[in-house]
Amino acid sequence: MKNIGRICLLFFLLSCCVKCWAEPSYQEKPLSVWLENYGASPRNYKPSPEADEALRHIGPEAVPYLLELLRKTNTPAVDEELRQIGAGVLTGTNSSNFTPASWFHWKAYLSFQALGPAGKSAIPDLERLAHDDPNGTSFYPNIYGMKHIAWVAASANNSSSYVAPGDGPFFDDGTATRNTNHVFFGDRLMRDTKPFLVDGEIAAWSLAAIGADAVPSLMELLNDPSPHLRQRAVEALGLVGAAAEPAVPAIIKNLEGSDFEVRQRAADALGCIGRQPELAIPALTTALKDSDVGVQIYAAQSLGSFQESATNAIPALLANFAASDYRTKQSAASALSKISRETTVKEVIPVLLRDLKDSRSNFRNTALITLSQMHDEPDLVIPALIDALDDSDEMVRYNAVHSLGSFGSQAKAAVSKLINLTVRTQQIHEEAIRALGKIDPTVQIGN
Repeated sequence: MKNIGRICLLFFLLSCCVKCWAEPSYQEKPLSVWLENYGASPRNYKPSPEADEALRHIGPEAVPYLLELLRKTNTPAVDEELRQIGAGVLTGTNSSNFTPASWFHWKAYLSFQALGPAGKSAIPDLERLAHDDPNGTSFYPNIYGMKHIAWVAASANNSSSYVAPGDGPFFDDGTATRNTNHVFFGDRLMRDTKPFLVDGEIAAWSLAAIGADAVPSLMELLNDPSPHLRQRAVEALGLVGAAAEPAVPAIIKNLEGSDFEVRQRAADALGCIGRQPELAIPALTTALKDSDVGVQIYAAQSLGSFQESATNAIPALLANFAASDYRTKQSAASALSKISRETTVKEVIPVLLRDLKDSRSNFRNTALITLSQMHDEPDLVIPALIDALDDSDEMVRYNAVHSLGSFGSQAKAAVSKLINLTVRTQQIHEEAIRALGKIDPTVQIGN
């Protein structure tokens, strides 16, 4: 019996030691303390180069701890409280204080982004987690947005997945503004209940951060029967970028599939990867005729990223530029400006300049936004933008101001008119000041 007691005591001591050693540290601070630098939740996220550096120093030793964070789940009591918060029964003032599991998942996501390739030992676990929520819906409109963690944080902050007492869903602190991400009930503001960053998305994007070593796992996910998981895989491969080149043929196959959301992400991803133009460009050119406008737009954007290599797509892009849908027109014009300067000067800018004089403001605004991307042709574009500053439509004037700012110092001829616009409406006033700051920071603006 004494021996059994000693053995039990030994196991207890060993378990305590393992627990103490489980969390790695850097500069005598445990990893959990470093992660606090990112903020408690998406709502108060802030970049932390110090935490990023700590994670890179800790390296692969951080992986077991991060996987532990990803495996955290809410207790039944927490789930019930979150349900009541979402229903408006409880608010931050009358509910208990707890940390939802999603906040731990959020910190794991941030950590894998900082770790990058050093997190490759997590690939088998992340691959399994990436299959979570096969019937979900994606939140993001494009892969480019997913590359910006601050934007991800702002979007996650509007999701019920990341709500906790004191942080939502109801708040009225004077800073909330009416927008499409929120729903109002009387004078209270409730967060959008759209799911966001489920564990599967975090896992897939963490695989993307690891890079080339994770591409085979993402390609495996690309073969899943669930359209949502295939979409998730395509997004992640697009995030990987050039190192995802082996996946190009499989992505093209999904570009030709039946699910329009998968096709949209596939068209987007091919441009983000930017490899195998001999395969990607013909597939994207065909996609310009897709029945879904979103696919057409992403296909045009991706063709633009191939620049001069995509000259064979010019006739198809010109056909889209002639289309009545302003989104298709704009994306085709932008792509053509990157592929062929000659075509842009001869066949794109003249049409946009005519649209700029059209009596319909939506035509003028679309032309302005598109012309703002033609930075290689300032002599043709800037005079037209300056003329648009005198338009009777306030939105046209606003877009003209914004477009001129995008040309920077090349638009100095607009300075005097922009100074005059600083006394207009508050919206134009602020945009004019921003534009002047880009064009000529030395300009003094009176109070």
